[in-house]
Amino acid sequence: MAENGRYLIGESLREKLKSTIAKVDALAPGGPEENITTVHQEMPTYVPKVFRVCTFTGAWSINSDKVVTIKNTAVSPNTVTATNLFANISTTSTATKNCAIAKDGTAWYLIAAEC
Repeated sequence: MAENGRYLIGESLREKLKSTIAKVDALAPGGPEENITTVHQEMPTYVPKVFRVCTFTGAWSINSDKVVTIKNTAVSPNTVTATNLFANISTTSTATKNCAIAKDGTAWYLIAAEC
């Protein structure tokens, strides 16, 4: 209640108001200053391919490696060594056949082949 322009408040609320006002008055203009950690990372400019369409010749037995030629790539080297883990590919023909390879880690593996 107002009494002669004064308001009556409890001693506890009065002390809390004084404490809050003192804290606000002690703040620097614009609020407290905080450092924000900034991390600069370079974005990769080259994303390596993990799937390629290639060609090979001759038979390709299971658990063996073969040098395959990457299709539609004129830049040398355009060959990689891939491992066949799935099926024997036997042929008497020396014709070029299509295949698909995929990369796991640093190794290339046959995933499909023209029979």
